[in-house]
Amino acid sequence: MKACPSSLSEDAGGTETESAAHLASSEGQLAEKRRQHRAFVGARLLLVSLFLGLWLLLWPTGYGLPYGFMFVLVGETGALLIYLRLVAGVRQERTLDRLHYVLLTAELGFHTAIFYFLGGLSWLGAVAYIYALMYATVFLTWRQAVAFTVAVAVAFMTLVSLDGSGLIPHQWFLPQGPDRFRDPEFIVTTSLAFVGVLATVTFWMVFIGNEVRRERDEALKANASLVNAQDELRRLNDELERKVQERTRALLRRAEIDQLTGLRNRGAVTRRCQEMLLLAKRGKRPLAVVMADADGFKACNDEGGHQYGDWVLQALARGLKEGCRGSDIVGRMGGDEFLIVLPDTAEQGALHVCRRVAERLEERKAEHRRDGLPWPSLSFGVAIFPEHGSGLDELIRVADRAMYEAKASGGGCWKAGVSGATFVQGRPVREANVEG
Repeated sequence: MKACPSSLSEDAGGTETESAAHLASSEGQLAEKRRQHRAFVGARLLLVSLFLGLWLLLWPTGYGLPYGFMFVLVGETGALLIYLRLVAGVRQERTLDRLHYVLLTAELGFHTAIFYFLGGLSWLGAVAYIYALMYATVFLTWRQAVAFTVAVAVAFMTLVSLDGSGLIPHQWFLPQGPDRFRDPEFIVTTSLAFVGVLATVTFWMVFIGNEVRRERDEALKANASLVNAQDELRRLNDELERKVQERTRALLRRAEIDQLTGLRNRGAVTRRCQEMLLLAKRGKRPLAVVMADADGFKACNDEGGHQYGDWVLQALARGLKEGCRGSDIVGRMGGDEFLIVLPDTAEQGALHVCRRVAERLEERKAEHRRDGLPWPSLSFGVAIFPEHGSGLDELIRVADRAMYEAKASGGGCWKAGVSGATFVQGRPVREANVEG
């Protein structure tokens, strides 16, 4: 079974709305992730700046921190600044994650060097690792955090082992003595304690980071759903407004259109005639009002029935529309009586229109007639503004009286009335045809 076009368009509209909402959600998540990474790097830069300031503050006192420690901090500052610049141009979350892994690898190297230059297992060196975990694991998943923690533990134990075995020179910063690093019990105990503290910090920071990200994602989803709902509501409102406008136009048309003939009904044609009259007065231009009535229409109903009579009225209406110009107004006043409004038309032009309509109906008499049933002609009465009156009622009255005079003359002809009931008669079409 084929889907109807409206269903297809609605499905397409729904898909486009969902795609737009998904795109907006993805862009929002990326923007939030970039913001968080900038905040992370900003905090790291602040901490590195504080340690650089501490190095400069202690150096004149004779208790300065190692030079290697300062060089590592300078290198870490440069890496963080480069990372900030790269993050600003990222357009995909996957690229941002990869950059973050590169930064974590660099941070692991920097903090291992800091740990080494601060004297191996001194509390200050261990804190350097703790800071690395606190800042890094907030942005990692559980698996990533475990992998990073293992990497930190391996780096720690490798450095301690190399220091304790004498493969690398021991850094003296605090009075602790190199012999402590050659004691296996000290190394094992310290390493186990360090890994335990490391794992505890990792667990809590990952837990906090996941909770923050979960709340962020829920907020972004809720916002995307709200945007989607607003777009859908806007679409439904637009569709409802369109349907209301269409329905209003249909009701207005039904209120103004005669259902039988398709012409304007009495109220609509008189209102339009009044508007045209006001324009004629303002522009000081002529306006013709024509009343038309079917001759012998009662016989059509009596001999052919009301169904045939309705068909005759429809045919007369078509003839009137075809014989008039596009700017002319044609309406049904009721029964078999019609009103025609001819803007910018004087008496001779109006009589010419009446003749053209009558000839058109006469030419089609053969195709309209059915089984010998009667076919009526039309009688026309013409009134001209301003010669025959300045008001609509007066013009209609003059045209109506002229039309009845034409009917009294035998029908099928047209007459122009004047104030005072003087008439100019046009010859019937059938007589003109006979003479021709």
